[in-house]
Amino acid sequence: MASADDLPKDSGSQAREHTAEFSQGGRPEWMEIYEPKPFVWTSLVPPVEWLPAYMRALKGTPPTENDKKLQGDLQYSLSGDAVAGLTVGFMLVPQCLAFALLAGLPLEVGLYASFVPLVMYSLFGTIRQVQAGPTALMSLLTGSALDSAGLEDPMDRMKGAALLAAITGLLSVLLGVVRFGFIVDFMSHSVMTAFCSAAGITIATSQVKHLLGVQLERHHYWWQTFGDLVAHIPDTHGPTVAMGGTLLGTLLFLKYWKSAGNAEKRAKSLIWRCFPRKREGIPFRLLKTVADLSSLLCVIIGWMWGLVYRETGVDGVVEVRDSGEIDAASLSFLMPGDGVASSTLGKLMVPGVIIAVVGFLETVAVGGKFAMAARYEYEPNQELLALGIANLASAIMSGYPVTGSFSRTAVNAMFGASSLVACLVSSMIVLLAILVLLPVVKYLPLASLAPIIIQGAIGVVSFKEFRQAYHASRRECGVMVATFVVSLGLTVKEGLGVGFALSILKTMHELANPNMAVVGMLGDGSFRDIRNHGGAVTLLPTAVVVRMDARLNFVNARKMKDFAVRAVQVRERKGEKIDFVVIDCFSINNVDLTGCETLEQLAQNLELRGQKLVVANVKGPVAQAMKMARADKHIEKHGGSICTDMKMALQLVAGEASTADAAAKYKTLVDSVDSATAVKNASTNQMIPAVMKGLSHHGSKLTHFSKGSADTIDEGIRTSHSSPQV
Repeated sequence: MASADDLPKDSGSQAREHTAEFSQGGRPEWMEIYEPKPFVWTSLVPPVEWLPAYMRALKGTPPTENDKKLQGDLQYSLSGDAVAGLTVGFMLVPQCLAFALLAGLPLEVGLYASFVPLVMYSLFGTIRQVQAGPTALMSLLTGSALDSAGLEDPMDRMKGAALLAAITGLLSVLLGVVRFGFIVDFMSHSVMTAFCSAAGITIATSQVKHLLGVQLERHHYWWQTFGDLVAHIPDTHGPTVAMGGTLLGTLLFLKYWKSAGNAEKRAKSLIWRCFPRKREGIPFRLLKTVADLSSLLCVIIGWMWGLVYRETGVDGVVEVRDSGEIDAASLSFLMPGDGVASSTLGKLMVPGVIIAVVGFLETVAVGGKFAMAARYEYEPNQELLALGIANLASAIMSGYPVTGSFSRTAVNAMFGASSLVACLVSSMIVLLAILVLLPVVKYLPLASLAPIIIQGAIGVVSFKEFRQAYHASRRECGVMVATFVVSLGLTVKEGLGVGFALSILKTMHELANPNMAVVGMLGDGSFRDIRNHGGAVTLLPTAVVVRMDARLNFVNARKMKDFAVRAVQVRERKGEKIDFVVIDCFSINNVDLTGCETLEQLAQNLELRGQKLVVANVKGPVAQAMKMARADKHIEKHGGSICTDMKMALQLVAGEASTADAAAKYKTLVDSVDSATAVKNASTNQMIPAVMKGLSHHGSKLTHFSKGSADTIDEGIRTSHSSPQV
């Protein structure tokens, strides 16, 4: 690794050389890493880019370099898209009916939300294997929002759901335009796990009444529903339990059989060894196909079971027609908000925001996993636009909020979907169902739809994650438990809000209380925490070396200063004479004005005690910030020094180097950062049209440019701490 001595001494001439390169049409190679990607208007409609590549693949034409980039490891296949689209379409029809039931909406609304929204997502989405449409989570949030708005009449709920979809769509489009895709990084996995687990329990509990054949009112809170269920157990209807229990047991059996693992694991199981184990065998493939289409089979068997009950005179089995009339007039269009009171609009705004964010997170979570596995790129901000347009289409179609589905996307990928053509094929199946099936849906027993919802809800409940969080981080586990408890005690909306707020507070607490360590030298010359290495480290005889593992800013600067002073006092109480306090900045990648002022105060306080401050292992961004704040001048004024590496700091402590030597290397680093900034500015001046077009599209990359380039240069001057810090 290069040392500070390897850096060019004349950084001014270095900057002139870089500028000259631009005047001659050249540029450093590292510029390609940091320059923004020019915005192309065709990226707003992705098929303009990928459809020609798709057609070339179907014709067998050799792919271009751009085609290879678009495809990744997932080659385009029309047959795969057709098979996957048909399979998911047959799976979606019964699911969307069940999800509409969960939301407390007329069942045809589920079909309306599963046709045009899929077409719109196919035209504007970028994750090739995602299957959009109604999901259990969106249905739960929609039903909760409509309940909170006081909408009880089926037609009022239908209008309110369409308005909620419009709000969700408009917000998603707005968030996509302002490039809000980074929000996915602010919702921790633990919060989403707890939120989904609570949502799964709430969803499953709400459908148990249909399995038992009892009549319950819709309740606002989970515990009210649970209590009402327990109270009505004596009213259980036997024939309904027989149907619902059998169908639920079958669905769960197929679900767990499909996920039982490879043939070796199945052979060791007392249960699964009795069923097909070899994936290449015909029995295994047939049973797997049955498992993949289990939702469709559940509805068909349930409909036939209900027919038998009707023909044999069995009464008391609740059917769809008992919940209200089915509108069999094919497609339905409306203007979102028409006939809805203005007060209702205000009540749906907050749920609309939550649904927009949660829907985006759900889509990116499942779709991003498959995109990463297939090594193709997707654009989170474009996903926001796609979901927004899909929800607006759902609103016009009398539907309700939609998003990417976990289960359908997994099946879509499993059956060979290679593009969003599969999503289009699925939408055609839904259109056929709208035109043909609505008249017969009214005879469908609710006990055949409830198992589909319960099976999906059970799949998102994961208590194993709570156990892992407990062993890994008690604070993280506490956030999960709070999210889970609030979601069940109040609603999932409040639970998600509490989880998000606690995650932010937890992050702030960790930033304000970073790991601080007194470090000593190991035999290889590196410095490590004395708590973790004990007698293996050697403390410098006349210096205390302190390390903080976080950026130095206003929330932790005072604590860092107090810790350094306390470390000195502990050594002095033992009779040792301390002449230097060394702040190891290896783990500090940024410092704000308060941090600079704190270093100045520490240098001044140490000077009064006859001691000197040495700020070592300074990175490019930190050096630049200290220069801009003139902290370097103040530190040197009070006898302190700033070093670019630990080697120079040790030489200062040992009296083998002077403050002037350290200042010279520090100036070289700062000049190198300034040189990189000059190169960036020269590039920007020559690329103004491209940058202006791409600014809104990739602004986040620009904001990190100078910091990233400085880090690149800074890599060349590190001579210590080459191994991970412990």
